[in-house]
Amino acid sequence: MSTVGIPLRTTGDQKFKGERESEVGMRERIIETATGMFVERGYDAVAMREISDGCGITKAALYYHFGSKAQLLYSVVNGYLHENAHVLETAVAEGGTYEDQVRRIVRGLFEVRGEQRAILRLALHYLDRLEPTDRERFDQEYTDRFVLPMQRIFTDGAAAGEFRTADPELWVWFLLGIAYPFFGMPGSTSTPPDPHTVEELLNVFLHGLCGPLD
Repeated sequence: MSTVGIPLRTTGDQKFKGERESEVGMRERIIETATGMFVERGYDAVAMREISDGCGITKAALYYHFGSKAQLLYSVVNGYLHENAHVLETAVAEGGTYEDQVRRIVRGLFEVRGEQRAILRLALHYLDRLEPTDRERFDQEYTDRFVLPMQRIFTDGAAAGEFRTADPELWVWFLLGIAYPFFGMPGSTSTPPDPHTVEELLNVFLHGLCGPLD
């Protein structure tokens, strides 16, 4: 069979691919190790030397991948943001009523593994440790990928007659204000609230305390 015009993979290409895959794997290992330490002890209490030791690499190798602890924190919280955004996008793509979408989003956020859920506390307490440019990038991406899509659900739901007409930004913060304290409860890094608790949370937000549910 002719191979004219088909670039052949060289040993050098394969070596480069292997090195790139190894680098990506190491970055993920560093982020995972740092996440566990930050969640357990707090960002300020963890030194880069401890993270490098936890990964079994030198401190110089750690700084090769992340120029500072603040950059590492950005990667940790940004990864959590991407996971939450994926939960939202998946819930919306499944369609159904707007209430269905809200319920799927909240259930999905609680189904994220415990250590990832606990990153929320890191974000709430330590975002000011980020470099100004990284803080700005994170705030913008959080708005674009999570807050605004949530607002659209409430806006569209009101237009469809499912929800009351009100400021959608308020609805988003009300919902997050009800849900987020559960992410910081004792044991939240291991198991989420039981499904009944999550459904009660949703029922209170969507239907209120007064009167029977539909």
